[in-house]
Amino acid sequence: MKPARPGNEPFPPDPEAPEAPASRNVAPQPPRGKVQAWTELLRTPLPHLELEVFAQLHPVRVDQADGVTLLRIQPGQDVKRALAPWTRRFGTTVPVFTSLEAEANDLLGVPEEAARWLRERPLLCCAAPVLDDLLIGARGMTAQVATCGITRAARELAYAAAGLVVAASQRWPGAQIPWADTKNRPTLRLVAQAIDLALAAQDHERALAWMRWMLGRDADDAHGWRSVMDSLRQPDASQP
Repeated sequence: MKPARPGNEPFPPDPEAPEAPASRNVAPQPPRGKVQAWTELLRTPLPHLELEVFAQLHPVRVDQADGVTLLRIQPGQDVKRALAPWTRRFGTTVPVFTSLEAEANDLLGVPEEAARWLRERPLLCCAAPVLDDLLIGARGMTAQVATCGITRAARELAYAAAGLVVAASQRWPGAQIPWADTKNRPTLRLVAQAIDLALAAQDHERALAWMRWMLGRDADDAHGWRSVMDSLRQPDASQP
């Protein structure tokens, strides 16, 4: 059994799992070239994902409320101005609350253009809103067709991005990064995407580690991680 997060469709199952029998009603498949282009787009930021750069682009705002340290991790003003052309051309709509899905029509059909844009602006490969858009777009692509290339590339990107978010907050142990603060959501959604992909790959140890991190940073548990963790601890009744 692969536990799914409440309120979200799980990411498509790991492509290395045994395939189900083919259905007669097969949805139209995107051209092979587009699948390859999307795989390459998702891999474009990877060489540029460095903690020092991520920290420079996302200065952490620290506040105090009722004795609790609150963090806000979002791009600085200079980066927001640099991001504006990307958002106008490729930006996705804003997912509803804890959803990992959104409309990405402007991005889905032009992966080559988006990859070229990032290669010309490598600094912004580390920007959380760009990584957020790419992972939302990857989810949109895999909704059209299950391909091992896109799924693996999305998982690799999400894992690397989540690692940056976790590392960037280590200077403030015990501080809260509330999901209720909408400015935090593009950054925290990178970790949520990594969890979803880890669950789809049955990489439960990694998923559990990130769920514990998110619960430690936001006790409100807007995503329902506790119920997912509980389901992972239960024996699978479908197994002999």
